[in-house]
Amino acid sequence: MTSKGVKEMVSELNQQRIIDEFLRCFRKMLMEPEISAELVRIAKDHINDPDAFNTIAMEVSNQTTLKIPEDMTEADKMFIKTLIDVVKGDSMLY
Repeated sequence: MTSKGVKEMVSELNQQRIIDEFLRCFRKMLMEPEISAELVRIAKDHINDPDAFNTIAMEVSNQTTLKIPEDMTEADKMFIKTLIDVVKGDSMLY
């Protein structure tokens, strides 16, 4: 296998791992619907903090059953970014 082929395979594996992690979060939210409201509340409370991204991640871990490690994966980062985007989008409606 060529170097390019190995890189493509690793990239595909990383993409699949990110998707799998992201889907686990959504499954958990579907199994525990009250978690969604808590996530939005946390994001709203901290969206304007100086280090909002990390503060939201820490509060999600501390206050819900979703655990986001301090050394976030790409999926964790995507999840927090999506949460922030949802809250920003919601505030634009009003």
